[in-house]
Amino acid sequence: MAIRPLMKLYADEQREAFGLGDELRMPASALLPMGGAVSHVSGPNWVLVGDAAGCVNPLNGEGIDYGLETGRFAADLLAEGPADLTERWRDLLVEHYGEAFSVARRLAGLVTVPGLLPRLGPVGMRSRLGMTLALRWMGNLVDDEDRDLAARAWRAAGRLSAARDARPPFS
Repeated sequence: MAIRPLMKLYADEQREAFGLGDELRMPASALLPMGGAVSHVSGPNWVLVGDAAGCVNPLNGEGIDYGLETGRFAADLLAEGPADLTERWRDLLVEHYGEAFSVARRLAGLVTVPGLLPRLGPVGMRSRLGMTLALRWMGNLVDDEDRDLAARAWRAAGRLSAARDARPPFS
């Protein structure tokens, strides 16, 4: 759905509760950069974290855990002492999120293929394995320590995707 009609619908529904006027003035929105779709994420003495660094899951739009996690990573990196952060920060983001974001961007792109989701969605919804995989992969529930088939498949897909990525995350 287009964002402007959605914003108008929401404003119309909330008009009385919020005392809104007849028309919204300057309605605007911005898309969040997802899956590491941001370059220049650091400089000699600064880093971007969370949404600003493109650390938003392309499969579900979630980003709070990435914001907290990248904030912790940045604090740890800064605690190590003065150093040029330009390459160190980008390398850290690629190490932690590069492969997962690469494969997630590809999977998110599949959802936009006309007719694919209506055909495969119902089949997947009835499959215990399909729903388990979707939950694990879309919910950021694969850790480095996980060794089960779903985790190994996700990591293998990430490595393959990253190796073929024309525009890798954070580049």
